[in-house]
Amino acid sequence: MILDKTSAAQLAVMAAGFLAGCGGSYNAMAPPPGAQAAQVSLAVTDAPPAGVTVISFEVSVTGATLSPGNVDLLGGKGPVRIEVKKLETESAFLSTATVAAANYTSLSLTFANPELTFQNNSGTALAGCANGAVCQIKPTGTLTSMLNGTFYVTSASQNGFLVDLNLASIISSSLAVDFSTANAVSATQKTTTGGGELQEVEDADGIVMSPANNQFTLQTADFGAISVATDGNTEFEDFGVCAAANFTCLADGQSIEADLELMGSGGFLAKKIELRDNAAEAADDELDGMVFKVDSATQFEIVVIDELRAVTNVSLGDPVVVMLQTAGGGTSFRVDANGLSVPSSLQQAFEGASDTSQLMPGQTVQVRKRSMTGGPAPAAIAVTTDRVRLRDTRFTATVSGAVNGNNFNIVGLPGLLTGAGINTIQAQTSSETNFENASAISALVEGNTVSLRGLLFMSAPNPVLVSDKVRKR
Repeated sequence: MILDKTSAAQLAVMAAGFLAGCGGSYNAMAPPPGAQAAQVSLAVTDAPPAGVTVISFEVSVTGATLSPGNVDLLGGKGPVRIEVKKLETESAFLSTATVAAANYTSLSLTFANPELTFQNNSGTALAGCANGAVCQIKPTGTLTSMLNGTFYVTSASQNGFLVDLNLASIISSSLAVDFSTANAVSATQKTTTGGGELQEVEDADGIVMSPANNQFTLQTADFGAISVATDGNTEFEDFGVCAAANFTCLADGQSIEADLELMGSGGFLAKKIELRDNAAEAADDELDGMVFKVDSATQFEIVVIDELRAVTNVSLGDPVVVMLQTAGGGTSFRVDANGLSVPSSLQQAFEGASDTSQLMPGQTVQVRKRSMTGGPAPAAIAVTTDRVRLRDTRFTATVSGAVNGNNFNIVGLPGLLTGAGINTIQAQTSSETNFENASAISALVEGNTVSLRGLLFMSAPNPVLVSDKVRKR
């Protein structure tokens, strides 16, 4: 089961096996299909309603069933907790199951326990949240969706279905949820590529375990423990003193970020592995969050959107006050380039900071926790950090004006940005930028809707997004 997020959320069901997500575990090789069986998998993406900036939207997938026959695509692994908002530009895999070959006529999906963290930009109080405030609610509503049509599963096949979830249809103007509304959920069938891949899973964070024989276990917060293989084409980046830049650089306990391919066999192949921290530093608790307010030179506020590992009394979607450590060497600022060539002026300005002067709403940062008070939510949570690392931000916007070389401007920004007086951002691209649904930057024209992933920097006259991915809508 794959979960991918854009302006629509995507669930992909692949005929080959199922990966468990969000705290589950994964069996690298599903049982081989028999003569009358095949394997199937699943993925998700999203778009917020007008007047609301969705910062975090968590929900549990409790069921995915093909009919006739009530074929369980979760393989008994549900419920699976997913963070939909973080998947705006990529996919995340959940599980794999072997199913009988047949022409199925419906796919039923059930969800539970939605949690929404948002900024209210509507101009009036909404769901008890004051205008301009960031609030966390647990919306109620219809949590089932029935997709009717013909879903073909052929004998011994390796293909799947991609299910799109559209947050603009799922979340109502009153912030209730209804997965059964028109256009809320749709599905398309997928097949393997010439290389046998079913789906890309980008930016998978986790801890390396038991590397041997060009394989290792990646312990993730999103997917649980998954088995990952490498080959001669796998890229190894930022391993520093390990000049070999190959599998020998991996060690138990390292934290990494990996771009993976889900193969038709049901296993994962790493396209790129980037070192985040060595084993000693990776043992520290870290929180990824979106900045929504800068309070002072030494304090800012985030909404937690990811955790390398579970942090006591902190959950995804929680607002957290972050205080910079001022003693003992202060707080360092770093840029997670993720393979991008970042202009030196932008990188030096961020990494040269000693206070919050380079932080702004809309940025995604990772903070290393040195101490914490409060929690769990709704009790206030405060964290003291000695390291702030700039990471990829994801959002959807509109192309403004003509493309200028490798750059273009974007407007129609999320209210989190416009509320801070940011109405235009310059998106910079390069040969390292991945374009989806567009062959190159030249395919973009004014008025196009695009979902972007990249590093967001303060700059004059407008902030700059060094773009890692541009997905044309």
